[in-house]
Amino acid sequence: MVTDVQVLAVVFIIVGVAVIVLDFIHPGAFLILPGTVLLLAGILLLAFSSFNILTLAGAPLLIVGVVLVAFALGIPLYQRIAPTHPPVATTVETLVNWPAEVTTDIVPGTMHGKIRVRSETWSATASVPIPAGQQVRVVGGRGVVLTVEPMEGSPRATSPPDP
Repeated sequence: MVTDVQVLAVVFIIVGVAVIVLDFIHPGAFLILPGTVLLLAGILLLAFSSFNILTLAGAPLLIVGVVLVAFALGIPLYQRIAPTHPPVATTVETLVNWPAEVTTDIVPGTMHGKIRVRSETWSATASVPIPAGQQVRVVGGRGVVLTVEPMEGSPRATSPPDP
């Protein structure tokens, strides 16, 4: 005969495994800890399903113990699977010599041009007009505006039209 505690245990196990799998699919969401807690709670409920563990006087202490064990097991596991990212502290100086792609035409003397460097969009200027889609190299900048030049081997920037 299946009891309510056994059904609850199986639900905890299924949800716990699903949450852990979701964390593997989308690392960085820090779902492994609640998933581990649910998984361990489900296993304990299933292991002690012959009597209703939730009616024990020490059930709150047992629950706290399960949570602490889950954290103790989950944090090292999470540190192994979590992606590592360098700190985000982008300055003009850190972008010099980086390749970039022009996303909005660059017009000399204006800040209307846009480039995508690494995963960020920056305003850009250059000494010559550069059309969108062209590869450029960051050569400097000031404030939030980067100065770029066309990359070697890429199509040359367009020259200014004659008046």
